[in-house]
Amino acid sequence: MSKSIRKLRIGVAGLGRIGWGFHCKTTAEHRQWQLAAVADPDESRRQEAQQTCGCRAFAEVEQMIASADLDAIAIATPTHLHKAHTIAALKAGLHVMLEKPMAPSLADARAIVREAAKRQRVLTVYQPRRADASFQHLKKVVDSGRIGEVYHVRQCSNRFVRRDDWQSLQRYGGGMLNNYGAHGLDMLLALTGYDVAKVFGNLRRVASLGDAEDVVKVVYQTAGGILAEIDINQATPHRPYDLEVYGTRGVILRNGSELTVRWLSPRQLKAKQLDTSLASAGRQYPSDQVEFQSETIKINPKYRVDVYEDFAKAIRTGREPFVAPQQTLEVMRVMDLCRKQAGGIMQTPLA
Repeated sequence: MSKSIRKLRIGVAGLGRIGWGFHCKTTAEHRQWQLAAVADPDESRRQEAQQTCGCRAFAEVEQMIASADLDAIAIATPTHLHKAHTIAALKAGLHVMLEKPMAPSLADARAIVREAAKRQRVLTVYQPRRADASFQHLKKVVDSGRIGEVYHVRQCSNRFVRRDDWQSLQRYGGGMLNNYGAHGLDMLLALTGYDVAKVFGNLRRVASLGDAEDVVKVVYQTAGGILAEIDINQATPHRPYDLEVYGTRGVILRNGSELTVRWLSPRQLKAKQLDTSLASAGRQYPSDQVEFQSETIKINPKYRVDVYEDFAKAIRTGREPFVAPQQTLEVMRVMDLCRKQAGGIMQTPLA
């Protein structure tokens, strides 16, 4: 970056896991940003930020917005506070990096997007799973056409944990549809396109100590017929798969630090005629002897998207950010349809 370009001043609202562990740590060391201020009601967290990062600290987000002379704000407060904090920041002329989910409801999310458009401010949502090198590398393989036309994608987030924090409570915008579902939907929509036509949803509470769901099933179909599935189960030790993409010529499986790609070329297939009779030759089931090509690909870390570099460029140039508001609105719309279709959270607790 040219020395003539000043760093953008940013404030971080909320010093919890992601606010402190990612937004503060990243902007404090980033070539495009100066971490100028933080806001959190917890005094010990404010003191830690001041001592570690040398920034100003405020007890209230509104105080920071009014007093810290900022260009932008990262909002990492609990979900139920997102609308109020984001709209206050936008009205003050700040650009916004917002934690997922954008808001507790689709109506709130739409209000946020309208305000950003009205104020002509950059609004983006931090979606680390899409920005991650493993997803970006996978998408490059998909876009290469090696597995043909994608028609089915699915993603799974399973583990066993008795969730006992604020994200297990509905009144704070908790639940695994908001928490992990926002990640999964953001990735799958980037693969399938955003023209979702049908949605099925199922929500259940099993191991969580709160009242929000910890087991989720979402299935959607695009207008073009692509099928997508998300499985989230925080009440089981079994994780059968991570991310799978099925195309007309093959499949991509993501597992940890690797992609496994299996594909064929139609030219490999021997000529075959349809048998319309009702007596299969030799009473045998049809079969094909096909040798699929296979490759295991190590994830290349260079494909990771630097979201704060992207955010700064969007502010400086006026171009659309990596995660555009309309894309996040579609994530919110699918989650809204899932809740409506599910009709509530089934309660089947462990004990």
